[in-house]
Amino acid sequence: MNASKKTLNPAFKREYKITITQFIRQTKIDTAKELLIASNLTLLEISNLLSFSTASYFVKTFKEITGITPNHFRQHFFDEELHL
Repeated sequence: MNASKKTLNPAFKREYKITITQFIRQTKIDTAKELLIASNLTLLEISNLLSFSTASYFVKTFKEITGITPNHFRQHFFDEELHL
């Protein structure tokens, strides 16, 4: 893109109201949700696929963004009370 990080980050935040890092984290968690629903992959496999440094960091990030753990999400996705 021929743009420096110093130039790109503020422009991205101005346009999308979140930082590039927040966007990447949210995108990874959205993908994780799809994998949790549509596959039998373990949390470790999902965290590796999405390039999290550890499975525990994946779980922590998932919970920060969604308010629940990945296991809870997977177990209760089809419950009416889970509105994500």
